[in-house]
Amino acid sequence: MNKKLIISATSKYNKISPSKFEKILKNLRHIKYIDALNILKKIPQKYGTILWKVLNSAANNAKNNFNIEKNQLIINEFYSNLGPIRKKFRPRAKGRTFCIQKKMAHITIKLIKN
Repeated sequence: MNKKLIISATSKYNKISPSKFEKILKNLRHIKYIDALNILKKIPQKYGTILWKVLNSAANNAKNNFNIEKNQLIINEFYSNLGPIRKKFRPRAKGRTFCIQKKMAHITIKLIKN
């Protein structure tokens, strides 16, 4: 039985909605670490830097814990989950309030050796 070594890293309580992360995550699955890093460096939005940090953290876990070179890594899974929702209330006319939901996301990445 040939088991593959899976290296993972997570980032929790990111103050960005998971749907914004999913825009880029669907393009980053099953590609090489170096290629994904180059793609994430070119994204000007805030979520690009967060994803870059998580990807870099997973690669450093592979290097430090298992002595695997970074150029041998491939992204196996890269997904975001919904975290807690912070609710704010906005006053409106006639004594009413509207609820504003500030969503948070948890990001998980799993790498495998090529």
